[in-house]
Amino acid sequence: MAEFDRSDPAAGSDDLVWWSATETAARVVARTISAVEVIDAHLARVAAVNGQINAITRVNPHARAEAEAVDRAVDQGRELALAGVPVTIKDNVDVAGQTTPNGVPALDSTVASRDAPLVENLRAAGAVILGRTNTPEFSWRWHTDNPLFGPTLNPWDERLTPGGSSGGASAALASGFGCLAQGNDAGGSVRWPANCAGVSALRPTVGRVASNNVTAGGERPLGIELAAVQGPMARSASDCRAMFEVMAAPTWRDPSYVPAPFDRRHEMRVGWHLGAGADPHPDVVAAVETACGALADHGWTVAPVAVPDLEASARDWATLITTDFHVTNRATMLELGSPAIAGMLDVFDQMGPPVDLAGMYAVLARRAAQLRAWQRLLVEDVDVVVLPVAMEPAWGAADDTTSRVRLEAIFAANTPLVAFNFLGLPVAAQPTGVVNGRPIGVQIVARRFAEHVALDAAETIESVLGQFRAPA
Repeated sequence: MAEFDRSDPAAGSDDLVWWSATETAARVVARTISAVEVIDAHLARVAAVNGQINAITRVNPHARAEAEAVDRAVDQGRELALAGVPVTIKDNVDVAGQTTPNGVPALDSTVASRDAPLVENLRAAGAVILGRTNTPEFSWRWHTDNPLFGPTLNPWDERLTPGGSSGGASAALASGFGCLAQGNDAGGSVRWPANCAGVSALRPTVGRVASNNVTAGGERPLGIELAAVQGPMARSASDCRAMFEVMAAPTWRDPSYVPAPFDRRHEMRVGWHLGAGADPHPDVVAAVETACGALADHGWTVAPVAVPDLEASARDWATLITTDFHVTNRATMLELGSPAIAGMLDVFDQMGPPVDLAGMYAVLARRAAQLRAWQRLLVEDVDVVVLPVAMEPAWGAADDTTSRVRLEAIFAANTPLVAFNFLGLPVAAQPTGVVNGRPIGVQIVARRFAEHVALDAAETIESVLGQFRAPA
């Protein structure tokens, strides 16, 4: 079994850029520190370190003015859950007055006239936008690099991928840029980067957090509507919870939004499974064992469990997305994107060939059947299922462009990721340790709209294993 470093270097830090979001907000509300002092420290950290990592693409030019507004609001007695908390926003989500290039040079021209709903919600809670984070072209790789801003490096080891597509967000958190980071997840894009950078993340249930970009100029295609979500990322599971509750505030702007109540009811029953799609790496097996051990130590009942067919769900996810692309924007992606994007699209065509209308009806029917099976498991038998994030740990930077064979192997290894994009279930990603300088963690799956149950399990794991900070 792999040996994990369970140290908690963040504990007791006097450097405010490493404070949690909840501690930062509490101190700003108590007036022991100002929101301006907090944002100044984070801006200084970005100025000193981002040149080495390239996680932040653009610093918010109004960050200090926004912090001053938060201080005035606190002085007036306003209740702000995230008062003065610095947060980063991914470059594929609208921030008013800025472009939303999504890693594509040709798209870096349309200025957003309005914040996306989640950005509005974060601002309303007192969060301060620190800057924008890097993403691959069209946010469609499991590694973060693009012709507009270049590659993001993993703060743990520049030879490793920071993940994608929210690799800029994960690297920012691991580097001390902001307490919180927004990401989104259509194919594992908050969970895989969290795994690569040793941070926490949550993929909410589809419809839980509203999505709407005015720069998109139209509605989202079916596959993205069913598979993609906006999610919180943070250095702790408890901060993910705080950010999630703010992000999930009601709005009319997303027709798929569901104003579900926050549900923490559960019986502390854990099932574990070692994934599918490829043989699990020994470090992956050890991560699952370590997480389950931590849960058992805190009174959770832990046992192996059979799960519905993950490989079938992964194939259907690829078919759903590929069909969408062929109907909507595949030609545009090929025209505006790099050879790396062309390679991704070609492999998708192979792994999940596009289908006609009858084929799409069959895919959606299989989705309903698979989701029913998972809901039965997560209601009647267990409260959460712990399984690998992927079947191998963080791989080498740009491994996905080395060969067609390697990209196909990465796709297979990511079966446990993309299966849940097809199903739309909530999934937390939680680090369990560091092996040979490489972070690793697990996924925690819960029933629909039971995000807090998955987060309860993540917090329990964190209470035993601690948090993990990348080398300075």
